[in-house]
Amino acid sequence: MRFQTFAWPLLFAFFLAGAAAAQQNEIVAFGDPFPEIRLPAPTDPAARDYLGIPDGATFTPSQIRADVLLVEILNVHCPHCQMQTPSFNELYNLIEQNAGTRGRIKMLGIAAGNLPDEVQDFTRRYQVPFPMFADPRFQAHRAIGGSATPFSIYVRQDSPGKPGVVAGTHLGLNTRYESTYTELQRLTGVNVAELRRQGQAAARVRQAITPLFSEQELEYRVRTAFTTSGGRIVDFARLDLRSGRRVYTALMRRGDHEVRLFAEATSRPSVCDICHDVHFIYLFDTDARVIGFEPLQLTKYGNVNWNAGDVEKMRRRMVGRYLTVPHSYDPRVDAVTSATITSAIIFDSLEQGEALLEELREQGLLKN
Repeated sequence: MRFQTFAWPLLFAFFLAGAAAAQQNEIVAFGDPFPEIRLPAPTDPAARDYLGIPDGATFTPSQIRADVLLVEILNVHCPHCQMQTPSFNELYNLIEQNAGTRGRIKMLGIAAGNLPDEVQDFTRRYQVPFPMFADPRFQAHRAIGGSATPFSIYVRQDSPGKPGVVAGTHLGLNTRYESTYTELQRLTGVNVAELRRQGQAAARVRQAITPLFSEQELEYRVRTAFTTSGGRIVDFARLDLRSGRRVYTALMRRGDHEVRLFAEATSRPSVCDICHDVHFIYLFDTDARVIGFEPLQLTKYGNVNWNAGDVEKMRRRMVGRYLTVPHSYDPRVDAVTSATITSAIIFDSLEQGEALLEELREQGLLKN
């Protein structure tokens, strides 16, 4: 059985049970409730029947009829995700061929940072037999904590409508589908309440991005970026924001007038488990218009550093756009060659600009 790919319309995207879920920085771990991500119901009757979801335009993972749900977070350009797919197809076959597990264990794929047509091509190329959903704006990826991919989450389902509990995870390439099948079988008999109790006592799994520079060196690079934009720095400061985002402001003297500029130093984990993290600086003015883009660490396939041409292409795509205007990422136009994942992360980072602007308004640094 093959299912079509599903995606969230840009205005619908994901709706989460609470705002905190969208902002969490910790990767979901053993004992955690699995986020109630609201998904669009498949139009394919076979897919709806497989998931066992009720009638309606949307559903949440807790409504999937199963004892155990394997949620696979992937990216179609991630080499390990590609390498793992045949094994997970075999895992699906083992589950469906055994009357003792068919209907009790379900699989679901979410492609972080990918467009629907990319996921559709991936499912056709690798003959993926379980339902997959595109996550072009990383909403689901953020909801589970922003892990690298491939990332498998084993969810012990509770009663319908009640969030399941994370019973295990696996980060990175996993081709041992037979042992994974055995583990999923075991989890079908695990008590949900006991999982919650054990999870409360377990150490949480955290994801930290190793800083590239000291605070002093980072400030030097931000100052340099401000100066490159034109003018002389009259005043410079790092802002104290409730979100903790690393944002700086400078008052620039340009001839006989002064202008206020802002810069965010962005660090994001790579979606791919074998790729370097993403670090860059972007500058914007009081109109929320991006006026500069400077790389700190940007790599493409094989962890090769971007060259000057790569940086210039991204700069052309970034400079001139407004943080207040949504911009749908199209890898065919926007991506740097062999850096599709990194490019998607950069675009998604700027899509988070409106929340930053609101914090700046709160501090009186921007007009409403």
